Amino acid sequence: MLPLYRLHLVWGLGFANAPLLYGLAAASVPILIHLLNRRKHREQRWAAMRFLIAAIRKNQRRIRIEQWLLLAIRCLLVLLVVSAMAKPFLESFGSVISGRRTHRVLVLDSSLSMGYTASGSSRFDQAKTVASQLVKDSRRGDAVSVVLMGDPPRVVIGDPSPNLAEVQKEIQELVLGHAGTDLDATFEAVDRVLDVSTIPQKEVVFLTDLQSTSWRPRPSDGKEGLARIVAKLEARRPRSVVIDLGRAGSENRAIVDLQVQSPVVTPATTVLVRAVVHNFGPSKAEGVRVRLTVDGRVGPEQLVDLPVGEDVPVVFNQQFSSPGDHVVEASIDEDALPLDDHRRLVVPVRESVNVLLVDGDFKSEPFQAETDYLAQALAPTEGSPGEPNMMRVEVVSESQLARRDLKAFDVVGLCNVAQFSQTEVDALEDFLKQGGGVIVFSGDQVMPDNYNRLLYADGKGLLPAAVGAPVGDAAKKESAFGFNPLGYRHPLLAEFRNQADPVVAGLTRTLTWRYHKLTLSKDSTAQVALAFENGDPALIEAPRHRGKVFQAATSADAGWTNWPVHHSYPPIMQRMILEAAAGRSAERNIRVGQPYDQSFDPSAAGASATVLTPRGQSLPAKLKAAGGVSQLHFVETDASGAYEVKIGPPLATEVAFAANPDPAESDLAKLERASLAERLPGWNFIHLTNWRELAQNAASVGRRGELHRPLLYGVLLLLLVESITAWKFGHNDPSS
Repeated sequence: MLPLYRLHLVWGLGFANAPLLYGLAAASVPILIHLLNRRKHREQRWAAMRFLIAAIRKNQRRIRIEQWLLLAIRCLLVLLVVSAMAKPFLESFGSVISGRRTHRVLVLDSSLSMGYTASGSSRFDQAKTVASQLVKDSRRGDAVSVVLMGDPPRVVIGDPSPNLAEVQKEIQELVLGHAGTDLDATFEAVDRVLDVSTIPQKEVVFLTDLQSTSWRPRPSDGKEGLARIVAKLEARRPRSVVIDLGRAGSENRAIVDLQVQSPVVTPATTVLVRAVVHNFGPSKAEGVRVRLTVDGRVGPEQLVDLPVGEDVPVVFNQQFSSPGDHVVEASIDEDALPLDDHRRLVVPVRESVNVLLVDGDFKSEPFQAETDYLAQALAPTEGSPGEPNMMRVEVVSESQLARRDLKAFDVVGLCNVAQFSQTEVDALEDFLKQGGGVIVFSGDQVMPDNYNRLLYADGKGLLPAAVGAPVGDAAKKESAFGFNPLGYRHPLLAEFRNQADPVVAGLTRTLTWRYHKLTLSKDSTAQVALAFENGDPALIEAPRHRGKVFQAATSADAGWTNWPVHHSYPPIMQRMILEAAAGRSAERNIRVGQPYDQSFDPSAAGASATVLTPRGQSLPAKLKAAGGVSQLHFVETDASGAYEVKIGPPLATEVAFAANPDPAESDLAKLERASLAERLPGWNFIHLTNWRELAQNAASVGRRGELHRPLLYGVLLLLLVESITAWKFGHNDPSS
């Protein structure tokens, strides 16, 4: 036999306080009183009694009916009072049992699209309003947790909190993030919150605009990974509600990209700043004003028309007069989603690009050393008075490499260096961790075994390819290998694309008589920028730590190839140096929500730092030792805009970086209920719209199916009926 607290009727009736049903026995009290009043007394007849008895016998049937009716009303009153105290409910109204203590998890979508504003109120403000109303209408004893749906998600209140006033305060202090969402991580966070809850009845309420981009699984895990998380959540049997705050067909325009078309910027050089504007709305936009602002000073502007669903590039010419970090901003007139109408870019402007060339076969005669042609190509006017040059080149011999402090340079070029020590390799690795660039040229001094053991290290070292045996014979020059530009796809060769034959011939007619065969691993992510006609790689690019590595199969001088004497050599070498030096500024522009990692000199480990955010907050940070460098790791990048970092002694420097939102967040296309169910199969949820109506009647989310209020109303009605009936029957009693 089931105990009373598990009692359920076949039509779905249950009781939240079922043990109180034992009080139904109190319904027998009026019956007992009635029976006790019927016990016999000693009769004493007197003269007038016979008239009274005659009257009673005449109305005895009517009186008995009236007494039984009053008795039934009084018994029913007791039954209704006890039943109301037991709080009955109908399970057919959902899994939430009215009157039973509930743990409610409020999940507020804080992605950038929730900043869309209509009628003076953003969708995020609407979500906070509805969430506050739900908390306000929670029952005494209910507990609430709060999770922000973002990338990454944030658990604001994890343990179920019964302090509803404090929960409302936390909700009002929530700030909209400027990133997207990690749907998988959000469901995992909700599952963790429910896992620590000891309250058996649970409810999860999502307040979201159901933006299609936000409600998609991570590409790495796919639907299968998300399905596992949803199944785990469903096993806890919560009641899930999705409150849809979005609206289809919303207009929106956004700056989706902003770049400087040069890897390195120096003072007084003109660079191209390219902004891209996209129209995500359903109708064409004409005469949209695009402005450029540099360090807070408004610059040039252009008017453009924006077709539906197309990228429109806008290019500005810009000069930077002084070295240092400069903040460039492209903007359009604000629309209903102002957060994506601005995009910032931090441009580090350098006094010059400092290059260290290490010569493995140094000779004093002109153009006899390994680095002579390369140094001339990089700095043709160096040493000439009045002739500016963006590159400063220093040449050292192979033996001096171990004694040089590499932090003063942006790029290190290793030309025909015979072999390396482990100390030198470690120094180069630390240099790459700080964003430096390394370029390695082959030559007749190179010892492949040493290169493969220390520099390649089975694909885990700084070289992208293993160094094989030499191919060809530079002495006999009987065989020559031409270059294959591979369609000029790589940025190093972009200037030769669509050029006239005489210009292209400076590259394609170059001859190489000898080179080291370079072999990439099968899973390599390196790019072959230039190949030989037989398909072997001639020049390879690969990222390494925060820097870049370029590996050339042939020499930098004219010993193995005639490339240094062709006019294609200087521009490609200069471009390669700039691309290699770009790592110094690569981490200055990140996506909102992405950690900011910057490497500095190892002596700065332990230094304190202060980060000024776009919201005006001043947050502390600290540099920590990491390998051979000191590392700044800052994670609170949930706001778009420019950040200022001030680092204390011994470094005592300032840097800036910018965080920008994911352009996908600007696409306001939303999901309907059927599409959401298709993306999250196995998730049982209730889909609600019209947030205003819900905010006015938020209590209905937790009160569906309850019966104790109607029962109490019935008690009041029966009390009134009992009083009127007793009064009426009393007046009709002939014995009164």
